[in-house]
Amino acid sequence: MFDVGHDQAAGLRAEPPSAGAALMPVASPSQPARAYEWLCTLAAHLTSMGREVVIVDGSAAEATPTRERSGGHLGLLHALQDPSIAGLGSAPDGHEWLVMPAAHGLQHLQQTARNAGAGVALSRLLSPFSPDAMVLLFSPAPALASLFAGLNARALVPVLPQTQATLDAYGALKLLHQAGLTPVLAPLNTDAGADVALQPVVDSVADCAERHLGLPVQVWPTHTWGLRVLDSALTRHHTPTRQSGPRPAAADGRRAAAPAQPLWS
Repeated sequence: MFDVGHDQAAGLRAEPPSAGAALMPVASPSQPARAYEWLCTLAAHLTSMGREVVIVDGSAAEATPTRERSGGHLGLLHALQDPSIAGLGSAPDGHEWLVMPAAHGLQHLQQTARNAGAGVALSRLLSPFSPDAMVLLFSPAPALASLFAGLNARALVPVLPQTQATLDAYGALKLLHQAGLTPVLAPLNTDAGADVALQPVVDSVADCAERHLGLPVQVWPTHTWGLRVLDSALTRHHTPTRQSGPRPAAADGRRAAAPAQPLWS
């Protein structure tokens, strides 16, 4: 999973403890269940680096009544509504990660973002989680674009071995870019026998983004996901950009690309 002979977590173990919960937006595809292996791969990378991984699943609705006293899944909406819920992060017994359905909770947070701004919504979202939690917010791109508009943050766009991969990836990338985020393509390296070859999909999406959006697309290889997510994740201290809408058009009529940022090699 990682480069042979190179311990990616070595430097991180020497760093001071986490300053608080962090979050990485992940755009869910049209068939969210197809991204299960992708999410597990990323979660495993982050767990190996000492983070408590929480998958907040915006493609699944919270159950009613509010909480199952018999041990049913706690949903995001319930955590947001109950101020006594705090320090979430540890996985339930028998599970590798804490997974929380979140569709209704995200609807409430989108309203918060519209009324008070994306920074307030982000702080509210992270409030129930422990300082060591790394929240993977898995949600359709329109919800991510509405929630984090103008934050100038990275958001992952999975590229999966399925026939509609090009449409899924480009559609998500376009929405996120127009909302002021920086979408990153994250193809999952799989064994032979996939529905489609991923490199042509990545090339096609990147080419369309360059020609139609004026956007140079970043691509993160699978083995680099852990470090890059830790480096790019959102925290409560993230400062929104002044611009909350689509990026302005460049002189040639294309949308101006996001400022270049240092990347891991």
